[in-house]
Parts: sequence; C-alpha cells; structure tokens
Amino acid sequence: MASPDTAAVADRRGFDPVAADVDEVARELGVDPARGLSGDEARVRLESYGANRLAGGKKEPGWRAFLRQYQDFMQVILLGAALVNQLVTGDTGTTVVLAGLTVFNAVIGLRQESKAEESVKALAQMMKTIARVRRDGQAVEIDAEELVPGDVVLVEAGNLVPADARVCLAATLEIEEAALTGESLPVGKSTEPVMGDDVPLGDRTCMAYMNTSVTRGRGELIVTATGMGTEIGHIAHMLANTETSKTPLQKQLDALSKIIAAIAAVALVLVVLLGLARGESFDTLFVTGVALAVAAIPTGLPAVVTALLSMGTREIASRHAIVKRLPAVETLGSTSAICSDKTGTLTLNKMTARELIIPGHNRYTVSGEGYSTRGDISHVGGQRHDLDPYLLPMVLCADAVLDGESLIGDPTEGALIVLGAKGGLDREQDDGGGLRDPGRPRRPGAHPHPGPRLRHQGPGRVHPRDRHP
Repeated sequence: MASPDTAAVADRRGFDPVAADVDEVARELGVDPARGLSGDEARVRLESYGANRLAGGKKEPGWRAFLRQYQDFMQVILLGAALVNQLVTGDTGTTVVLAGLTVFNAVIGLRQESKAEESVKALAQMMKTIARVRRDGQAVEIDAEELVPGDVVLVEAGNLVPADARVCLAATLEIEEAALTGESLPVGKSTEPVMGDDVPLGDRTCMAYMNTSVTRGRGELIVTATGMGTEIGHIAHMLANTETSKTPLQKQLDALSKIIAAIAAVALVLVVLLGLARGESFDTLFVTGVALAVAAIPTGLPAVVTALLSMGTREIASRHAIVKRLPAVETLGSTSAICSDKTGTLTLNKMTARELIIPGHNRYTVSGEGYSTRGDISHVGGQRHDLDPYLLPMVLCADAVLDGESLIGDPTEGALIVLGAKGGLDREQDDGGGLRDPGRPRRPGAHPHPGPRLRHQGPGRVHPRDRHP
C-alpha cells in the first residue's frame, strides 16, 4: 500500500517545479532536503514509478530479422529466379546455388547486426551511472536506475545528472546541456525559480536534466522526473516512433535490380517470340529464355555489396564507432552537407593558452595543443621573471581536473591548469592532492602582482582573443 507521501506525489496535477521555490518543490514531492527519502519510502516509490531508465525498443524476433534481409529487391529476384529455374528446368543444382546465395547474404547481415548489438550491450553495462543521494540523512551511492522522484542527489564537477531535477543548492554550479539545447557553453545554475509559461529548456536555470554533465562547482538536486518522464525520455520516445527510410545505396541497388529484371524479362519474351516465328518448340524456347534471363542477373552482386559494407564496418570500428546495421555504413559517405545552427557544436570545445603577457615586463609564447601538458612557455625578450606567482593562483583557483588529455570541468579552467603544468607546476602536489571546495571563497591574494594577460584560442581554436583572468 502506498504511503501518504507517495500518494501525494502520484496525485499532483499541473505542478511546475521551474516556477516553484525549493520549499514548495520539496513539499510537493514529500521530502525533507536535509534528510532525503527514507529507504522504505524509496522502495515504495520505485515500485510505483519503475526503474529510472529509458525504455528499450521492442526486441525483434530472430525469424523476423532473417526475413528483413529479404527486403532487398535483388534478394527477391534471386529467389524468383531459383523458383522459376526449378519449375521450368528442374535443375536442382542451379536452384540450390541461387537460393544458397540469398541465405548467405542474409546470414552475413544478421551476423554483423548481432555483433553490433552485443557491443552496444557491453558498452551499456560499462557505462552504468552511479548516483550519490541522501537517504535517511546519510549520503550513499546507488545505481542511478534506483532513483525515484523526491530523491536528493548530490553532484559535483565531472558527474552526470542522473535524472531531471530541481536545483535546491548551488555552489558555482555549471552544467553542460549541449545534448538538449545545442548550446556548447555550460549554463550557470541557481536555486531561484524561473517565472513564465513554457520557459525554453536553455532558460530554466533552476533545473538540471538527465544525461547532462556538471562541469563546475557542486550542488544538490531534488529529482522531479525519472526514466521516460524526463526530457531525454521524451526525445527517446520520438526517436522510437520514427520510420527508417532506405539509404541512398539501397535505393540505387533497388533501381538497378528493377532495370536488370526488366531487361531479363524483355530478353525472355524476345527469345520466345523469335523462336516461335522460326517454328521451334515452345518448351525449348522457354527453357532457353529462362536460362538467358537467369544468366543476366548478377547473382554475386549482393554478396559483393555485403562484403564491401562489412569492410567499411571494420574500418569504422577501428575508429571507435559501432554500426548496428550494414546499410548505415554507406549513409555517411553519401552526406554532402552538415547544417548546424550553433557555432560551438562542431568544434572541439577545448581552450588553449597561446600567450602570457605580464604588463610592463614581458611576453611569453605557449606551445602545445588541447589539454596535453606537452609544451613549453618560451621567453620572447626582455627581463626574465619567475612565473610561479602568476601561474600558481591560476592553478589553485580552478575546479577542473585533467584525466590524461581529457578534461572534467570548465574549458577555461582546463587551459589554466595546462598552462601551469607547462610552467612546471604540479597541481596535485600544490593543492594537497585534493580539489578545492567550490563553495569556498577564492584564495585571498590571488593576484599579488600586476595581473598577466592571457591570449588564448577558444573552443575549436578558431578566433584568438585577449582575456583577463
């Protein structure tokens, strides 16, 4: 039997967490943000709302997947040729060869799809999200699939947001929402409600959404929606209901197959008519015409195309991409233009420091690319200076973390950390091996000397510009 709190959550109508303050959201969801849900209440809500995961597509039966391989018009022609050959000539050997070719093509396609599906499942197991939540007043880690509306989730830089949620505490919290809005820059979050009707996703600064990533700061979130009820769930539902059209290659092969079939049919009719005009036997003429028509069909074409697509699949796999179905390999090759309405969407989203300028003293050039710490800070001319007083505050005031050449956090802070590393600073040693609390004020005296000017190249490294830290 559902508890009163669960009943209140289930019965709410027209509640908008975007326009409500934190206390009202907590009251509507039946939770105390300071203690979180109890374990028993969380289990009841999990039974009521279901697991926090996106609904998978209906699994296709094996027999239907096999028959789908025969949607190719060339496969149909080969089957038809085998049937006609058996009925007219009785040549079982040729019939078996023609039918065997269609089975061979279908098996190769099924095998490739099976390998791709296994790879996707393996990746899904590896990418399971762990959520840190407050339950019974204690911070615990659980599988993100066990989240329920009303859970209080604790996030910090580098975490994925595990469900749609209302921000109830934000300490310099920034979240990248490019997957939903297309905006490449992280969005600063606050606890203040956003008033208005149908506020666009990008303007809902008090909300966090499933599968977006925290780039800076820390925060606490009250879960408002899980699974297919999230914004990502709505997108998944729309994608699941879209119809898949044929690729350009499939359309071209279908057109070629129809032309070949038409030529073969014309040849059959001409052979029969010309032979009858010369007084020859109809049975002999029909067998000859069928043999000519079957010979005109390129029986090896489907096998050759399948083999070529398989080679393309292996090439793409070597570049760390998975193709679920063979015909999709050719789609990328047929793309003539990619249209984008955001300047940052197709860039690398990496910030790189190029020059360090100490006003009135010196200018330094910085080598290296991206977030790799390989590079040097070169002296251009003039009096030499110890750069530690300038680089150390930059490094210690940053929340971002480097993992090899991958960055967790804000791109600008990543550029500063890399600049410090190129200047010989060890961030882990200088910062005591831990991250600075994002809610703590910046270190006093961060600029004890005249502030340096940084010339950097932003996401995609397109336009150099000056910036003051």
